[in-house]
Amino acid sequence: MESFRGAEEKEILLDFALTPRALTNNCKGLKVDPATADALIISHGHEDHYGGLPDLAQALQGRAKPGLTLYAGGRDTFCHRWVVQPDGNKVDYGELKRDELEARGLKVVIAEEPTVVAGHAFTSGHIARITDFEMSPPAARLEAGAAGSACDATFHFPPGTVKLEAKPGDLVKDIFWGEHATAYNVKGRGLVVISSCGHAGIINSVRQIQKSTGIEKVHAVVGGWHLAPYPDELIAKTVEAMKEINPDYLIPMHCTGLRTIMAIQREMPEKLIMPSTGTRVVFGA
Repeated sequence: MESFRGAEEKEILLDFALTPRALTNNCKGLKVDPATADALIISHGHEDHYGGLPDLAQALQGRAKPGLTLYAGGRDTFCHRWVVQPDGNKVDYGELKRDELEARGLKVVIAEEPTVVAGHAFTSGHIARITDFEMSPPAARLEAGAAGSACDATFHFPPGTVKLEAKPGDLVKDIFWGEHATAYNVKGRGLVVISSCGHAGIINSVRQIQKSTGIEKVHAVVGGWHLAPYPDELIAKTVEAMKEINPDYLIPMHCTGLRTIMAIQREMPEKLIMPSTGTRVVFGA
């Protein structure tokens, strides 16, 4: 992501592909040099969003700007994640290791509160769950760590709502407590909200950005809404809530799903922009 304030330019990399090769190919295709990045942001701890990061951190040693920082939304970004399929089979969704990234020269910041990044962007901090219809994926699991560790299952739930006794290695429901969104305030236009997957709910994510900034006007919502596996009723409620927010543009990506895109086309056709791999979107005053 490139941003400009007068003559000042900043570059921030958000999420890092499934594999090092995919990340490298994308950077070459888009003519992006990671060594010029002013900051890094990881949205959540799924391998398809961090897979290329460890190799990138190693490649940037001695080349990155001093003090290059990775912003994560919560400690659970660095926990082992799984998906349990209906037949009981477990699919490994990986574990991003904080100590390995720090050993390769990255500074890691856990941004549980709204945080300014490189003076231009900002992250949402913890996304409050305010809607009654958005939910995290039922099949998603987080592997419990030892008591008192960063992956202790008790920290993963809102205080007082669940009394959970989980032994290390147990798989507990993953509510993506540490997933966060990224945003910019574009002069004269409003907020551009970027949701990498939206497991916390795209409406929750946008509302959190509005609340944390005090800015109501949303210029665009970009990224994944993670509605592909959900029923039409939930999709309809999400689109109706998005109509109330009334962004100027909607740019659905990744895990949003075709049925959701069709619903946006039906309800808000003038706002829908369909991207593809390599699409460059420019917002300006």
